Amino acid sequence: MIAALLIAAAGLAAQAPAPGPQPILVRRQSPRAVVHGAETCLPMDLSGSLPVISANLGDTPLRLGFDTGAPGGPHINNAILDRLKLTQIGEARMSDPSLKNPVTVGIFELKNLKLGAFTIDSWQATGHLPRPDRFAEPDGIIGLDAFAGYVVTIDYPGRRFLVSNGRLPEADGKTIFHYEGPIPRVPLSIEGKTIEAHLDTGNGRYALIVPEAFASQLAGHNNRFPIGIARTVNNRFDLMAQPISDSKVGELPLFAGTAAYPAPATRGNIGSPLLRDFVVKVDPANGIVSLERAKPGLENGCPNA
Repeated sequence: MIAALLIAAAGLAAQAPAPGPQPILVRRQSPRAVVHGAETCLPMDLSGSLPVISANLGDTPLRLGFDTGAPGGPHINNAILDRLKLTQIGEARMSDPSLKNPVTVGIFELKNLKLGAFTIDSWQATGHLPRPDRFAEPDGIIGLDAFAGYVVTIDYPGRRFLVSNGRLPEADGKTIFHYEGPIPRVPLSIEGKTIEAHLDTGNGRYALIVPEAFASQLAGHNNRFPIGIARTVNNRFDLMAQPISDSKVGELPLFAGTAAYPAPATRGNIGSPLLRDFVVKVDPANGIVSLERAKPGLENGCPNA
């Protein structure tokens, strides 16, 4: 998704709107996933540029988009939840960082979700409406919160997704970065101006998005042009783009020719169309992310896949 999901939990008893002020939306603190399993490697497809991996919920095969911008439990399409008759245990309100027009989704008890040799024994999932604008829409979305205590590797050129024990090296500000919070963030520099940016694998359509105030400071702002409609989980807005030069993260050049705006938050957003040349590693428990530009022609795949 283009932006992080923010969720507020609500009990089933509170289905009717309560009088008075609406509650402030905050990230839902769902129970931590109960998981087991060691290193696993999954073949990774790209739906557009969105990484997609195979999973099984009980005996039901699923295709899940992997979205570093989607904290909390998995978001599974409502039709699948209905078919599997999962137990609904509550409701949540979901929004992008703008907090405008939140939508209500169910919270469901989740058991026995398998991703290769990695198993989520117990957790919570939320409902998810398919996006009609997405080609080959996956059956749901999963993010980093399942993998605290592991290192996740999104190997775009090698078309593989790895979960392994251990931790990443300490940040060096060049190719390895420390971040706070549930979504990996890196220092994005464009034309000598720096802004913090979400590293968002779930943004499969727009390579680089920045806030309008940041875009207006760049040399190409007078040459901006419309590029269509952007959609988040709960909003849509017109996107503009403008030519840029000298974009990089740390010491890694991005070779981005344009940047889009406005971002739905005060931070920038680096999406999968730019990340496709990289091996991205995330250590969510320690808040560390690394980027490595892959060597041309390298396609690893998974053994025995």
